[in-house]
Amino acid sequence: MRNLILSLLLILSLVFSCRAERDEVLEQKNTSYDVYVAGLENNKACFWKNNIKTDLANGDNLNTRQIIVENNNVYITGIQINNTDNGIHFFWRNNVRTDVKQYLNIPNNAQYNIERFTVSNGDIYFAGYVENPIPASPLEKYELCFWKNGVKTVLSKSQYVSTARSIFVDGSDVYVSTHKFDGIGYFKNTTFSMVTAYYMHNFAKNNNGIHLLFHKDNKYYSKNLNTNAETLIGDYINPIAIWGKIISHNATNDLYTIESSYGDSYFKNGSQISPAFSSLPYIQDLFVLDNNIYMIKYDPNINNPNSTYNGKVFINGIESQNITNINGGGYFNSIFVVQN
Repeated sequence: MRNLILSLLLILSLVFSCRAERDEVLEQKNTSYDVYVAGLENNKACFWKNNIKTDLANGDNLNTRQIIVENNNVYITGIQINNTDNGIHFFWRNNVRTDVKQYLNIPNNAQYNIERFTVSNGDIYFAGYVENPIPASPLEKYELCFWKNGVKTVLSKSQYVSTARSIFVDGSDVYVSTHKFDGIGYFKNTTFSMVTAYYMHNFAKNNNGIHLLFHKDNKYYSKNLNTNAETLIGDYINPIAIWGKIISHNATNDLYTIESSYGDSYFKNGSQISPAFSSLPYIQDLFVLDNNIYMIKYDPNINNPNSTYNGKVFINGIESQNITNINGGGYFNSIFVVQN
């Protein structure tokens, strides 16, 4: 009898073990992700969701800058092609286009440049500068501001133009990195903090704090705003800080950085990684989610008179999408990924 009971327990143990292994495999197989890429094709602003393209409404002769997906809502910013100010002129929410100038109630004759955008819990934020409609003196001609759902908050006033380098929202706190005439640094809400830097970039958050990417002494650093600790991103010389972006990983405390000097490389924390899966020389954008790396790489093909751009999307080093453009008609600009 005892042997019979032991045999039955062994059989049940094997059954539940196999079932657990099967359920784990099924769970892994059922995990899937939607990959969104904003870009331009045939001189029309568009985006792709899992390689399926959607042309953006009234997007002719417009290009995209950034795509954000939150709670099944797709937000995309747009600019006028060949516009010299490189500011944000339009945004789409679920393919409904809105004029940014009208949305922010900027007077027709006012000088302005709306430079940065983000979304948090359905609230829409912009940052930039605008000419003061009623300056008390010439020293208050321009206002550096952020807008939440169209409502303006003035951060500073000056006779000179200030620029917004990034905007980030953490709960009820709004962070804006900026270049002002009287200092470079960042605002937390309306309180300004100086940073010894040459160029400001963006913010990223992990469990260790909020990190700000910046450039000084021809090198890139991140600053933990919670501890004020600064970390060198790689040990290299880069005299021109044209563009940089820091990205946090949702599953770990790792920070990823892409920037302009190394082109085909990125940094995980402080270590340089040079992807061997593609010969395309530049990284346009990077997104990290659940240990998966999503990357846009491109080649402007400046030495090829028959082509001016070649872009590809890679998921963990595997090519998933590409676009080849002649005469400036197609680009990949921004990538965003959500688990579905």
